Amino acid sequence: MWRGILCSLLLAVSCTADPVDDPLDGKGCSHAQAAMHHLPSSPATLFNQLRDEVTDTDALHYNLDIEVDPATEWIGGSNTLIVESKVDGLTTFQFRLRDQFNISSVDVGGTPVAWNRLSTTTVEVTLDRPYDIGEVFELTVAYDGFPVSGGFGSIEFRTHDGEPIVYTLSEPWFAYTWWPAKDDNTDKATGDLSITVPNTMVVASNGLLIDVEDVAGDKKKYHWRTDYQTATYLFCFAATNYNTFDAVWDYNDVSMPMQFFIYPESDSTSNRDKWLKTLDILTAYSNAYGVYPFSDEKYGICQFNFGGGMEHQTMTGQGTFSESITAHEASHQWWGDMITCATWHDIWLNEGFATYSEAIWYERKPGSSGEPALHNAMANRRPSAVNDSVYVYDTSSVSRIFSGTFSYRKGAWVLHQLRHVVGDETFFDILAAYREAFLYSSATTADLQLVAETVWGWDLSWFFNEWIYEIGAPTYEYGWREITAGEKRYVELYVEQVQDASYPVFTMPIDIVTTDADGETVHVVWNDADAEHLLFEVDVPVTGLAFDPTPWILHEGAAEIGFTEGPAKIVAVHPAPGDDLPPWEVGTINIAFHKDVVVEAADFLLLDGEESEVEFSFAYDVAEYVVTLTPDHVLPADTYTLTAADSITDVAAGLSLDGEMAHPYPRDVLPSGDGLPGGNAVISFDVQLAGDLNGNGTVDQSDLGILLAAYDISAGGDIDGDGDTDQQDLGILLANYGASR
Repeated sequence: MWRGILCSLLLAVSCTADPVDDPLDGKGCSHAQAAMHHLPSSPATLFNQLRDEVTDTDALHYNLDIEVDPATEWIGGSNTLIVESKVDGLTTFQFRLRDQFNISSVDVGGTPVAWNRLSTTTVEVTLDRPYDIGEVFELTVAYDGFPVSGGFGSIEFRTHDGEPIVYTLSEPWFAYTWWPAKDDNTDKATGDLSITVPNTMVVASNGLLIDVEDVAGDKKKYHWRTDYQTATYLFCFAATNYNTFDAVWDYNDVSMPMQFFIYPESDSTSNRDKWLKTLDILTAYSNAYGVYPFSDEKYGICQFNFGGGMEHQTMTGQGTFSESITAHEASHQWWGDMITCATWHDIWLNEGFATYSEAIWYERKPGSSGEPALHNAMANRRPSAVNDSVYVYDTSSVSRIFSGTFSYRKGAWVLHQLRHVVGDETFFDILAAYREAFLYSSATTADLQLVAETVWGWDLSWFFNEWIYEIGAPTYEYGWREITAGEKRYVELYVEQVQDASYPVFTMPIDIVTTDADGETVHVVWNDADAEHLLFEVDVPVTGLAFDPTPWILHEGAAEIGFTEGPAKIVAVHPAPGDDLPPWEVGTINIAFHKDVVVEAADFLLLDGEESEVEFSFAYDVAEYVVTLTPDHVLPADTYTLTAADSITDVAAGLSLDGEMAHPYPRDVLPSGDGLPGGNAVISFDVQLAGDLNGNGTVDQSDLGILLAAYDISAGGDIDGDGDTDQQDLGILLANYGASR
């Protein structure tokens, strides 16, 4: 849903008229309580508890048959709920219908049953008998009355150009203001909606139009049906003197009708063309997200008296012809309708996704500049504040749930940043996997996180914690210098996060764009501390540097400051971490630093696979910043571990080595470190078994055969690395014959 400026006023009016809002606590449109800005000790546990609350029933289908009288603002009729028991011995069932309605009868399968109103919004029925797991019953509720609208206008009797219009907008939980249903985002159902209105009106609703029937008294009954699983708040109708026009959307082997319902006074070629852009919008989203999820039915737009739009499933309501709102609401058919937020805490899964989809539309629309258009769109969707979380802790406030700042724009930036963290291809793979896992169902933030981690292959708790469950955004200061070590050139970058102390420290990959004589080059560095030094290699002298210029990060500023000296890092090692080398390539071990260090032999430890120390001689080339360790014997086949201790310090500042080699996210092992002084460098490598020419871990007859076949002919049996297969190689092989790694 996209609300526009008028929606705050609509919300205020609606909340004043109807103080009963929240099905959880009845607090309604009360002011939001103090936000819970602390991170739960175990978010995944909390959300799984919410998700796994046992429900006794599954609503399978609704058959709503009502008459609407715009003159008296009355509705009446019945709803038959087809419900399956999920437990043994089910004796009661609850539905929601506001108490301004008169309930004339409740029956199960034609048998009248007793019912009791539990609250303003909730009715409990005593079933005709106990129902066991898998048994299905049909509950019919006959009712009538004069509805009172809630929320953003859950049911409205209005006019346009002097003509009456009746429309619904039930989000988040206001379906009970006009029809009886089980209202739970995790329990979707199919539905038949039959709406009888004066014959001067046309009715738009979900799914396909099955029939239009003349009814006595100058009335018509419109029968719509959807066979797709639909959340309660996404069922709708709108009735007025619509003009209609149609189109056909073709996509691969899909050919789907599109239907548009427009006020006569708005019916111009220009406005029709604006809504017909939906054809291209559906194509762009189908290319990005997979084919439109309700292609067996339709997509439609109906005009109504609302400042923005509402993504009713297969029939969006819009009070505007805005391209961005049309794109926003269309994307909800994937994100919000096909997959619905399981709880209103997770509304960003609807609204953040749809807001980011607007940017994806501008990136992918015909004639777009592509990525520049994406970033321009996101620049126009920056939140006006960052001092609250994307996750909605307080769902007693409808205005907080639908915060344009936090649920919409900051939520969109979560996705924009996730796309940069995992990369373009993986990001859209995540969306495809998310779609497959929760198709026509509902999901929580924890569900999305699990899918994203599974597809990417790395933990993302740090990302979801800082950007969704916590508050704030980073503010950066940075300084840099160019430095030469040996024959290589580096940029050393100092980054400090100086945001409000109540905000967390943010872990993010940062694009650093260097300018040189050949143009611009993008380097990605990982920043995960409040002040740290990062290092990357460049090929030629750098004339300028830009910090996240696009940007990809929702930061509140990035100011350049003077460079601050940092710790030494290891920039090259031989053997490299994870190498598996023949013994003649491990005659010496070399460790290169990016600047001059104070170092001695005692700063290093070399262990074999039995964790026995290997003795070595030590040398340091102060001009090249390279340490050379020469083992006192040829290293036999084994796994070795070299530790360079953080007792090594840099000459310039006396800071301890920044040596860590392991990281919780996918960045290069070298240069070493986490950006902070302190941390041993631990490097493991393997030495191959001399003579094991076929690599099976044993020197045996097959290796001897390989060597003899190549003897004095080629290097195919070269063991000592001199380029020839000769007597020396044969001697090495025979000396190791029968040995195994």
